[in-house]
Amino acid sequence: MVACILMACTDRNAFTLSGMFADDDQNGRMIYLHPLDSLFRIIRPIDSAKVENRKFVFKGIPKEPLAVQLVVIDESIMPAAFIAEKGNIVMNFDSELNATVKGTTMNNRYHQFEKSRAAIMEKIESKISQYVDIKISGDLTSKRFQEFRESFKRLEDEMRNVIYNFVKPIIATPAGHYFFMDNLFDLNDKQKIELISSASPDFKNLRGIQELEKRLELRRATAAGELFTDVKGFDLNGKAVSLSDYAGKGNVVLVDFWASRYTPCVRAMPELVKIYQKYKVKGFEIVGISLDVKKDDWKKAVKDSKSTWPQLSNLKEWDDDCAITYGIDAIPHYLLIGKDGIIIERDFNEDELNFILEELLGSK
Repeated sequence: MVACILMACTDRNAFTLSGMFADDDQNGRMIYLHPLDSLFRIIRPIDSAKVENRKFVFKGIPKEPLAVQLVVIDESIMPAAFIAEKGNIVMNFDSELNATVKGTTMNNRYHQFEKSRAAIMEKIESKISQYVDIKISGDLTSKRFQEFRESFKRLEDEMRNVIYNFVKPIIATPAGHYFFMDNLFDLNDKQKIELISSASPDFKNLRGIQELEKRLELRRATAAGELFTDVKGFDLNGKAVSLSDYAGKGNVVLVDFWASRYTPCVRAMPELVKIYQKYKVKGFEIVGISLDVKKDDWKKAVKDSKSTWPQLSNLKEWDDDCAITYGIDAIPHYLLIGKDGIIIERDFNEDELNFILEELLGSK
């Protein structure tokens, strides 16, 4: 440790991280400085410091430019990230141990990014609260739903652009790789493809990134506006069935990728049952594609949910060709196919489905 500090004092690329807590609760605690490996996993600490008078200090020399390191206070508390670059970095913790980082060029950019993201998140949470209140009151008309939907889309686009604009200039660096992965699910597929294309060769060669690229390509081939791709499996009676047995036959078809072991999937079933009962006679069908492993679990969940629509599965979890074909990486995932077999939309929720079907098939 002493050698590291002495080197940091003389090396022109050295950084000093000065930390400050809002109160005395952390005094006497040992905290740790952790690097990340090439797969963004926390590895053993490279330094430690004791909090005295609410303060701690770390000194070091980044092994590579713009690497991200983490300050770990406690295993139960989210680590605080900073960008290890030369200069004096300041990390302040509030009373709830949320950290803000400033001081050097990239850490100042990181701070502004976090502020922008938090401001948008506050707007989204406020809009969600309004939406829930109106829904509970029974005043959620089709017009008001569309207004909320457009507002959410604007805020989501704003969030995506803030993330993209922060990551884009640094995507070829370790910090860019880290923040890309940390915000992966808030970026759209086009942004992901563009960012990966500009990343470093080492990052592109990671197995997880190569698999992600394959999923993105598959999702692009099965995006809204494309003809659905047929997939095959077996129903609960062991009979071979295909998506094409139902899609492209004159009905609007919802494909529900789900699994009995995922609570959100099971929780969504009662609402899907209501929607199915409402629109079945108007030319609506659901095809459930289960990513279960055990047939008994799949069968029990179908029975318990009182769902009566067609089901198929290959009982291969994420290795199911059905999931692979459509680039599925999270469930539940809904895919809506029009009467002509063209995909109308994908990745939406039950409320959106209800109002989309109202537009397509009528409310009466």
